[in-house]
Amino acid sequence: MDYRSLTSLMLRLAGVFIVVSAVTSAPQTFSGLLYRRGAESVDIWPLAVAAFATFAIPFLVGLLLIYFPATVANRMVSAGTETADALILQQVAFSALGLYFVTVAAYEAVYWWARLQLYFAVYEEMNFARPTHLRDEDFAGIVSTGAQFVAGMAVLLGGRGIANLFHRLRSPPALD
Repeated sequence: MDYRSLTSLMLRLAGVFIVVSAVTSAPQTFSGLLYRRGAESVDIWPLAVAAFATFAIPFLVGLLLIYFPATVANRMVSAGTETADALILQQVAFSALGLYFVTVAAYEAVYWWARLQLYFAVYEEMNFARPTHLRDEDFAGIVSTGAQFVAGMAVLLGGRGIANLFHRLRSPPALD
């Protein structure tokens, strides 16, 4: 099996994982944003669009990885490779893991944006001078989503370097 075939297989598996994660998190997203909107005067359409985008973005990315893995694999693996070794497989695995982290962070960011929009809309309706501070759990969730996006981008873009580092750490230096 050559590198491109293995890369396509890994990307297809990552796509399946992303689609399953999106489908399993959809009920919580839709119920949290649409049915708990707080005040009746809050417009439903921005929340519906945000809830749909939160589900649709990772779902579409997963479907693209399932049905078109060779297009991405051709960009990741150079043309001159014949057979697979462990170092190249680790590079592809780290890149796929980074893609998963970035995708999850992206749709969590849409969720947090919609939740904050709802939060401030409710306070506008209550005619308070300014809203109170966010709960600690909400702030931690926003920071966690940002950290996951940064870490995902680092793993996605630095998959080759991380795999090379692990290879150097695992293999002893040559004694001459």
